[in-house]
Amino acid sequence: MLMLEVIDLEKKFGELRVLKGVSFKVSNECLGIIGPNGAGKTTLFNVISGFLKPDGGEVRFRGEKVSGKKPSYLVKKGLARTFQLIRVFKQMSVEENVLAAGGSMEELKVVGLERKRSEKACNLSQGELRRLSIALALSTNPKMLMLDEPFSGLSQAEGKELERVIVSLRESGIPLVIIEHKLKELFSVVDRVIVLNYGEIIFEGLPEEAVRDKVVIEAYLGGNGI
Repeated sequence: MLMLEVIDLEKKFGELRVLKGVSFKVSNECLGIIGPNGAGKTTLFNVISGFLKPDGGEVRFRGEKVSGKKPSYLVKKGLARTFQLIRVFKQMSVEENVLAAGGSMEELKVVGLERKRSEKACNLSQGELRRLSIALALSTNPKMLMLDEPFSGLSQAEGKELERVIVSLRESGIPLVIIEHKLKELFSVVDRVIVLNYGEIIFEGLPEEAVRDKVVIEAYLGGNGI
């Protein structure tokens, strides 16, 4: 089933075109979006999830045109996301956070935090906070999940635990779209990648093909490696 369709998306800030006719589709898969800083990745996420209005083109979610709809509307329709800067209630317990989002212990089990249910969120590690933010998104019963740099700031062990969670979500049938700079971790969980550069898609295909693509290497991978 076609979950998300982005058609000729445009976004400008003043005279700066940040997105330049971006088009792609997401079905039942895990899609990675990569690119250098300033490529337009977070702007793309913000437009899709309703935090910014596009200046052209459209976004369709499960067949419905949702361009410019409010984030709350999109969440009700089943489009949930996390943020690069983790958004949780730090002075509330792990379980209280999930309950406040309308969830239950089930979401904590999915992300492996059921034993931390009574712990205050401010006492969690970075990796645990990332997984809690995913649990909050899952509490909205999403049809698709968008993750903004979920591996950012994580140790190798924390990254492995997050990989397990993402693979588990994929196997449960939830399509995912992930922005990430840590390519080794990302490529271990995605089916397909899109590479953005200066607001345009310069590559779309398999992760192993991306690392061999000359345009991608020149624009991005040469300075990052995997």
